[in-house]
Amino acid sequence: MGKFKLRKFKFPASAVVVLSFVIMILFGTAMLTMPFATNSGKIDFMTAFFTATSASCVTGLIVQDTFAYWSGFGQAVILLLIQVGGLGFITFVSLFTLYAKRHITLSQRKIAMQSAGSVDLSGVKGLIKIILIGTFAFEFVGAFALSFAFVPVYGWGQGIWQAVFTSVSAFCNAGFTITGVVEGKSSLMCFVGNPLVTLVVVVLIIVGGIGFFVWGDVVHHGIHLKKYSLHSKIVLTTTGALIILGWVLFAIFEWNNPATIGGESAGTKILASLFLSVTPRTAGFNTVEYSSVTSATSALTIIYMFIGGSPGSTAGGIKTVTLAVFFLSFVANAKRYDEIHLYKRRFEGEASQQASSVICIYIFVAIISVILISAVEVNNTAVNLENAVFEVVSAIGTVGLSKGITESLSVFSKLVLIFLMFFGRVGGFTLILIFAGDKKPVAISRVAEKMIIG
Repeated sequence: MGKFKLRKFKFPASAVVVLSFVIMILFGTAMLTMPFATNSGKIDFMTAFFTATSASCVTGLIVQDTFAYWSGFGQAVILLLIQVGGLGFITFVSLFTLYAKRHITLSQRKIAMQSAGSVDLSGVKGLIKIILIGTFAFEFVGAFALSFAFVPVYGWGQGIWQAVFTSVSAFCNAGFTITGVVEGKSSLMCFVGNPLVTLVVVVLIIVGGIGFFVWGDVVHHGIHLKKYSLHSKIVLTTTGALIILGWVLFAIFEWNNPATIGGESAGTKILASLFLSVTPRTAGFNTVEYSSVTSATSALTIIYMFIGGSPGSTAGGIKTVTLAVFFLSFVANAKRYDEIHLYKRRFEGEASQQASSVICIYIFVAIISVILISAVEVNNTAVNLENAVFEVVSAIGTVGLSKGITESLSVFSKLVLIFLMFFGRVGGFTLILIFAGDKKPVAISRVAEKMIIG
């Protein structure tokens, strides 16, 4: 008899990264369906599946209060999913490979590069070490600082656990909290005027959201900004501009709103406005009730959730670099420039096309999702167009903010949100690359013909 040879399949790096998140979500769902994962002992598959997806994709949307519904074991599982999901499962596997073997194969480097957000194969090993060391260092310092605010309120044991959970969740831009309801307020609303909690959480969100590749530049070049890569310069410039602009606009929109911060002191209003500017860009924490904000704040929040953080970070959204490239491409096209220059550097030819593709993909998926949810929830009085758009953009941007309608949604709508969270975490462009395959040369070059645009 002849020998039967099993064909060896080769998966692209993008597919391996996506598969790692699928495995992580299924593992988390299995753990959260254990009877001892909930305080009541009851098992609800949809709640477990939704929560596991939200935690793995570092989103923060919930259908049950994390503190009231999940037991200590359940909360620990959620925290593990947030940590691994924020950094990427492949990052941890790559770290193990680094210490188990002396060399990493080219394919392993490509997969690690895709997960870590690196643009240089040769620097993957060093970047992964920076990621792990930097992550745990920032989370430890954040937890230590937050414990001074949480221990007096919750006691030593619970206060330290709250500090650790919040620090990891903030750094990974997850938005999950286990603070429960204090003084009739959930999430971090009872700490709206607390500068320690506000500033520590803000710093953790920003550091976790600027991207691991930027970390490498900071470690290697310090304060010498001129030596930074073009990518890092765009990230830092765009991030700073968005924070300052949002800080000012949110303060204007909410300063006299009695339902949010209108009755607070000037200092609290300034802190709350800063938090409003930082958290929508994929963090998901809130110090004000979003169901009570002005329409202008809702609109700006939706825009910020759509933009998100930076490439190769724990954040979601279309990313800051995509926004910057798209805007600069628009300016260059308007001025009829052939190339885009910034910081004495030239953009790669495909950058503009990729930025436009990412934005179009996200807009298309978001619009279809809003239509589906609006059609299914036609009899749900809690769901109007504004709330549906807010919920969809929050999911696809892996933010976690909500107008309070998540729990009331049907199973179908929750499945739509689950897909959006997964889509937003792995990246729409990554999913497209999986199915696109390798480029094939065009056999015939067709005759070009002009069209009227606009």
